[in-house]
Amino acid sequence: MLSQSFIRRAAFLSSLLFFLLGGVVFRLFHLQILNHHLYREEVLRRFTLDELLALRGEIFDRNGEVLAKDVEMLTVYACPRAVPDPSQAAARLASLLGEDEEKLRERLSAHTSFVVLRAGVPSSVGNTLREARVDGVYWVRETRRFYPKAPLLSAVLGFVGRDRKGLEGLEYVFDDLLRGKDGYVTFERDALGQEIPTTVTLHPPEKGRNLHLTIDATIQFFAEEALDRAMERTKAKRGVIIVNDPKTGDILALASRPGFDNRRFQEFPPEAWRNYAINMVIEPGSTVKPLVLAAALEEKVVTPGDTFYCSGATYVHNHRIRCIKAHGQEKLEDVLINSCNVGIISVAQRLGKEKLYRYLRGFGLGERTGVPLPGEEGGLLRQPEQWSLLSIGAIPIGQEMMVTPLQLLVALSSLASGGVLMRPRLVQRVTDALGNTLEVFPPSPVRRVVSEKTARLVLSMMEKVVTEGTGKKAQVVGYRIAGKTGTGQKAGQGGRYIPGAYYSSFAGFFPLPDPRFGVLVVLDEPQGEYYGGDIAAPVFQEVAERILRYRGVIPERAEVEAF
Repeated sequence: MLSQSFIRRAAFLSSLLFFLLGGVVFRLFHLQILNHHLYREEVLRRFTLDELLALRGEIFDRNGEVLAKDVEMLTVYACPRAVPDPSQAAARLASLLGEDEEKLRERLSAHTSFVVLRAGVPSSVGNTLREARVDGVYWVRETRRFYPKAPLLSAVLGFVGRDRKGLEGLEYVFDDLLRGKDGYVTFERDALGQEIPTTVTLHPPEKGRNLHLTIDATIQFFAEEALDRAMERTKAKRGVIIVNDPKTGDILALASRPGFDNRRFQEFPPEAWRNYAINMVIEPGSTVKPLVLAAALEEKVVTPGDTFYCSGATYVHNHRIRCIKAHGQEKLEDVLINSCNVGIISVAQRLGKEKLYRYLRGFGLGERTGVPLPGEEGGLLRQPEQWSLLSIGAIPIGQEMMVTPLQLLVALSSLASGGVLMRPRLVQRVTDALGNTLEVFPPSPVRRVVSEKTARLVLSMMEKVVTEGTGKKAQVVGYRIAGKTGTGQKAGQGGRYIPGAYYSSFAGFFPLPDPRFGVLVVLDEPQGEYYGGDIAAPVFQEVAERILRYRGVIPERAEVEAF
C-alpha cells in the first residue's frame, strides 16, 4: 500500500510537469502564432534572398534578324510631396522623358505620395537622370520584351504578360524553353543589419534558349504590305497570305488580317490576336480540283488523253450543279485550265467516293498540320459513310468540306514537291546563350500521296491555268508559274450559303520546273469583284514578283524593249 507522502510527492511532480509542459506550449504559441511576424523579419534580416530574373531567349528569322529580345528599361516615378519645385522639375525632365512639360508639371504637383512619370524609358537615360539630380524623382530598372520589327509578325510571335510568361503565338508555345531559369543571391546579416561578405552565395540566372525560325522577315514584309493593300482595295473582312518552300515545308511568311501590334496588345480586342492562317476555316472551292485530278490520275481512272463534254451544268441525283459557262468538248487538262465543275465531277465519279476521300485525307485535308502555333483548327472532311447522295458532286468542287489556309497550301505543295506531303516547319533549331545548337528540327516528310510522275503532270496542267486559263493575272514576266484559282461560297448559320459572300483565293508555285516558293492568297468576303482569278491572283503576282527580285532568281526569258 502506497504511503500518503509518496502520493503527495507524485501529485506534486505531476502538477509541476504539467505546468512546465503548459509553459512550453504557451511559449510556442506566443512565438509561432502571436509574434511570428517579428521573428520572421529577424530571420530575413539575418538571411536575405534576392531574386535575379533570367532574360528570355531571343527569336531570330532564318537570316539571323532579331524578331524578339529582352531589353533593360526604366520606369521613372516621383513622390510629389518630396519635389520642392514641380515647375522646375518638369522643365528638366520633359526632354529626357519625351513627355509634355505641362503634363509632367501637373503630375509632379499631385497631392499623392506616388506617381509614375513614364514607363519604358531606355536604360541609357538613367545616367542623365542621375546627373539632373531632381529631388523626389526616382526610377527602377526592369526588363521588357522588345519586338524590333513590330507590328510585323505579331500574330506569329505573340507576346508576353507582366509576369513575363508567354501568352500568345510562339512566345506561348515555347514559353518553357524561352523563359530560362531565374537566379538568386543569399547572404547573412549581422546584428546591426550589415551584410557578412563571407556568407554571400550567388546562384546566377540562366538565360532562356533561342529560337531560329524558317520565317524570312523580308518576305514577311512583302506579304503583309501586299495584304494590307488588298484589304483596303477589296474591303474584305479577313485576309491571309502564306509563303512556303514546298520542298522542305519551311514557312517563309505567315500574314493575317485584321491584325494587331504585339507591343501594345492590350489596346486590341482578343479577336485581333487571332492568326487566321491556322484558325479560319473555309470551303476551298476550285483550289481543291488539282488534288482530285491527281488522285484520279494516280488510280488510272483517267488518262491525259480523255475528253469530257461540258454543257454548262450537270445533274447529281437530280440536283443541278452549274459551271461558269458551257465549255463544250474538253481534254483532261482543260478541266483544270477552265476550272470546269462538270468535268471535275465526272472525274470524281470515276474515282468513287471511297478513293476520293482516301486521297483528300492523304493530302492532309481535314486534319491539323501540326504547326507549332496555338489554336490551329483541324477543318472538316466527313467520312464516306456520312456523305449525302450529293456529296460526290459537291466535294470535288470544294464544297461540303472546311480547311484552314495553311492546310490548303500544305496539301497543294505536295504536287510541287514531287507527290510528298511535307509537315510545315516554322522552327529550324534551338540554340543556347552562346549560340551553340541544342536541337535541330529537320524537314519532315509525312507520306507520299501520289507518284512523282503524277505530281509533275498535274503541275504542268496548273502552269497552263496561269498561261491560258483563269489564273492569267498571276503571271510574272520571264518566269514559269503553276497555280489554281478558287472562289468558294461562304456558309452561314444552318449551313446555308450567304448570298454574295465568297472566299476568293489563289495558290501558286514558282519558278518552274523546280518550284522554290509557294504562295497562297485568301480574301474573305471581298466587296465587288469576287472571283479568285480577278482579285486574289493579282495579289499573288505582286508578292511573287518581289520575292523573285529579292532572292535574285534570274528570269528564264527576258522581255527586250525596243527603242
